[in-house]
Amino acid sequence: MIRVFPLGRYAHRLPLAYAPLREMCRPAICVTEAAAQADLLAVAHSRDLPAAAAALQSGQRLVLLSEEPLWDTVWSADPLRRRQSLDTPAGPVPFTVLNHATSTVYDFARIPYFLLTDSAFFARYARWFARNATLSAADWRARLGAARWDVAFMAELRQEAVFDVDWPGRDLFGLGAARTRIALACNQGRVLRTGAGWNTLPRRQDLPDWHLEKFLDLDGQCRLLSAIENTHQNNYVSEKIFDAYAVGAVPLYVAGPGHRVHDLVPGASFLNLYRLSAEAAAERIAGFVPDAAQIEAYGAAQARLAALFATPAALLAEHARLRAALVQELEQVLSG
Repeated sequence: MIRVFPLGRYAHRLPLAYAPLREMCRPAICVTEAAAQADLLAVAHSRDLPAAAAALQSGQRLVLLSEEPLWDTVWSADPLRRRQSLDTPAGPVPFTVLNHATSTVYDFARIPYFLLTDSAFFARYARWFARNATLSAADWRARLGAARWDVAFMAELRQEAVFDVDWPGRDLFGLGAARTRIALACNQGRVLRTGAGWNTLPRRQDLPDWHLEKFLDLDGQCRLLSAIENTHQNNYVSEKIFDAYAVGAVPLYVAGPGHRVHDLVPGASFLNLYRLSAEAAAERIAGFVPDAAQIEAYGAAQARLAALFATPAALLAEHARLRAALVQELEQVLSG
């Protein structure tokens, strides 16, 4: 048994902080009630490393187990190096980085990691995509034509240069500020911009059920919906693009040739803004009129997603894969 103690301000964003994943990992991995009982101290954000290093006891290992490429690329010293060291008043403290780039934890087979953190995702997508898969090409053309908004952006307004990080040659770069620039550049047609910084509505973390409210607010309401991630990382796919398909919108996305989203849905079923300037992206969005091939690809995406969530088989397999990967990675930390 591997004994782990999560700590820090961001401990609620560790994989083992989510009840479905914590239960899934038992008894191979146990979350302890006190730091002294643990083999490993785990933090989710580099900002929590100093406090964790100070709490470290003899024989224990320290792990930065990050689910968020945004945090890794913007606030970590090096998101690409597995073995690192933290300078402290007592001397250097070694730690291991397990993130999307340095571990196999997030190398999903069919269902991306974030969708495993809450059982509501799978249950809702099963219902929503089963509904959507019944619609014909004519139905989709009519729905898209009747939408209230031409394009909708639902994300935090970010304009700081720090969000434009880029690792040349790794196809790893920030999108937080870039998607804000795209939203601002879209000045033709009916455009919805909402989220922290755009208005005074509550933050999604403060809502009783932000995911359900998002669906209810946007279902059938927009032709195009931004699903652009915080960060372009080939193995990182959040709930955003699934939500866009669920509400019946064509997703705006940013995905290079090696991005795993291409394993999930046909490329022609979303509007790919990869490496486009804000102005070029806005021009492409304004000129979007889906042709027969794109409508067909969109319907195929809905059918593929309906099949993915139709039975628990893929979910159970993904749970097993994640459990095995996490156990293996932590065992390597302890034996290294």
